[in-house]
Amino acid sequence: MSRRSGSTHTHSDRASTRAGSVLWQGSGDGAPSNARSASKPSGAAADGWVRHGTALPGWADLEPSTNRKRTASGDTFLQNVSTVRFALMILAVAGLFTLYVGHVHATTDLYNQLQQARAENQRLHLKHNRLKGEFDHRTGPSVIYERARALGLQESVTYGPPITVE
Repeated sequence: MSRRSGSTHTHSDRASTRAGSVLWQGSGDGAPSNARSASKPSGAAADGWVRHGTALPGWADLEPSTNRKRTASGDTFLQNVSTVRFALMILAVAGLFTLYVGHVHATTDLYNQLQQARAENQRLHLKHNRLKGEFDHRTGPSVIYERARALGLQESVTYGPPITVE
């Protein structure tokens, strides 16, 4: 503990060490804590502790109290979250990211399969049209009449020349 020069310690002045610095509860002028004045000294912390001795000030001591952010509990988000809950949140985020990457790969594979199916469909339609054209060319009326004549068949009345009415 550090020693204050020119004053004696009473039971109302309790010493505390916080982050390597020595703090004394009280007004900082040697008066007991029940005789505090309304205004706090410049080194007073928010809870009534005052810095004494040669310890270096912390960031909270250097910053004016008007600039300090007020939070409901005074802690940051990470200080309020337990280690287990934080680990579960990290695992959940990692799981969601894994699901997203898997979804992207599955969608890409499905798109590639769709493109292959479209190309196959187009190829089959072109082949169908080509084969249908060949079939129609080989089974058309002009080809059938020529083959029938080559076999010795003759046209009947029902298949005579067309009649045109003027």
